[in-house]
Amino acid sequence: MATSFQSIYEKFLGLIDDYELGLITQEERNQVLFGYLNEARSLHFPQCEKDLNKITVEKGVGEFHEDLTSQEEYILAYGMKMAWISTKLNNADNMSKEIGDRDYKSIQGTAYIKELSKLLKDTNKEIRELAVDYTYKNFSLKEW
Repeated sequence: MATSFQSIYEKFLGLIDDYELGLITQEERNQVLFGYLNEARSLHFPQCEKDLNKITVEKGVGEFHEDLTSQEEYILAYGMKMAWISTKLNNADNMSKEIGDRDYKSIQGTAYIKELSKLLKDTNKEIRELAVDYTYKNFSLKEW
C-alpha cells in the first residue's frame, strides 16, 4: 500500500492556522503544501526507516510508495510546520527591511518576529523529540 500526501496535509493543517491557504485555489494549495512536505522529508526527517524519496507526484497531489505509520506522518507534519513558520519569519524580516524600523514597529511590532522565532525553536525541539522517540521505538536491552 501507499500513503497519500493528503493524509499528511490534513495532519499539518490541524497544527496551524493560516487563512491565506483558504484564499488560493486547490491546485495552488497542493503546490504550496508539497513544498512544505518536500522540505520536511528532506531536512527534518532523514532518519525515517521508510524511503521517502520514492514518491509519485503531479501538481502537489501524490503519494509515498511505502505505507507510513501515523507516527511517521506526524513527524512529517511537524516538519511541514517548521517550513511554514520559516516562510512567515522570512516574510516578516523582509517587511521590516522594506518599511523601515520606526514604521514597522508601529504597524506590526518586533514582538511578532520574536514570537515566530520562539515558535520555530519550540517546533524544532518537538521534531527532535519525536524523531528520537521514533529512532528508539524498537530498542531493546534484551540482546545486551
